[in-house]
Amino acid sequence: MKINEFFRFRLSFGKQLIRLHHTNALFFLFLTVTGFFLFSTVFRSSFPELRVWVKESHIWVGFFSCLPVLFYVPKARKHLHALRKKKPNRMNVYIVAAILITFIGSGLVLTFHRQFPPVVNTWSLFLHDAATWLGVPYVIFHSVTRSKWFKRLTAKAPQKKEIGAPVVIDEKQPLYKRRTVLKMIGSTAIVLAFLPAVIKWVNPSFSLNGSTKPDGNRLSPLPTPDAKSAPPIGGGRRGDFRYYTVTEIPQITNDNFQFRIDGLVDRKASYRWEEFVALSRSVQVSDFHCVTGWSVYDVTWEGIPLKTFLEQAGVQSKANYVKFYSADGVYTDTLSIEQALMSDMLVAVLIDGELITQQNGGPVRLITPKMYAYKSVKWLNRIELIEKEHIGYWEQRGYDKDAWVKSL
Repeated sequence: MKINEFFRFRLSFGKQLIRLHHTNALFFLFLTVTGFFLFSTVFRSSFPELRVWVKESHIWVGFFSCLPVLFYVPKARKHLHALRKKKPNRMNVYIVAAILITFIGSGLVLTFHRQFPPVVNTWSLFLHDAATWLGVPYVIFHSVTRSKWFKRLTAKAPQKKEIGAPVVIDEKQPLYKRRTVLKMIGSTAIVLAFLPAVIKWVNPSFSLNGSTKPDGNRLSPLPTPDAKSAPPIGGGRRGDFRYYTVTEIPQITNDNFQFRIDGLVDRKASYRWEEFVALSRSVQVSDFHCVTGWSVYDVTWEGIPLKTFLEQAGVQSKANYVKFYSADGVYTDTLSIEQALMSDMLVAVLIDGELITQQNGGPVRLITPKMYAYKSVKWLNRIELIEKEHIGYWEQRGYDKDAWVKSL
């Protein structure tokens, strides 16, 4: 379609469909590119402020991408009727429609995730992932093979055929046509490009070299799990963690481990690893929810209740908030005193009877079960009691200070 026709109001039915198709393709391209940026852990850690803007643009363009679909609905019956004798084209319409509807429906739920319980968000994220890792390769293949460039590449001069003459396979009449071969090559390349990501999505523990990355923390002695932790009384966690960080993951050893409690307290405290691991711990089972939509259920955590630390330190009357620091030197967050004194707030050391891994925020991380995980500070190494509210890392970049998870 010519660019001047793109903005015309009166077009034939066929050109209207072409315009909708091209508009939808532009939206899909933008959402695919921004979606992969949002998925990238490198982009998350390198450009956190820019990531917030990319996320907002992804959401708003996602809303606008509904328009071509809505404009197509009244035309769908006539279009499908015109394709009644073209089964491949008709099937392509159904497949693309399914991909778009899945993206739009799951995207709306994830955008307004606070209005839905975690189980709905989890399924929506699964569908969004499925539409990405299975649908995007199909759309790429469809776009390439339907492009004018591909048609020119596969075009050949028409040849006269003698009726009744035997078919001779030679350079002029090959067993496979150029178009077929190029489609096979293109589809294979797309599958190979996306296959590692698809396998990683299906099996998060998958590694290309077949090995598991060793934990970078070096600590001794290791904590002895409580009888309720090993085996875990929660029965073992259901689901997989997705690991995010805003900077390089710190490596914790006996030499650099230090856990402090200070600020507006009567009794400041500082612990080396040998002292910290000897503290009395309790066990709790809770669910873990990320604001991006995924959850891990029935996690058995073992650690020191945050309330215990605060009571032992003696909270002064001026203290209104509790500020948490990460050993990465960048990440911080805050709870009110009332929130911090809730019985399920935990300074965790073990997960399902094992030391929390470096990748998952270990050896010590905060657990806030009824709040989204951006409150659960990883590599926790300091607790400070403060008078005025501190705005946490992601809250400074647009996240809601109200991190409560909607319950069923």
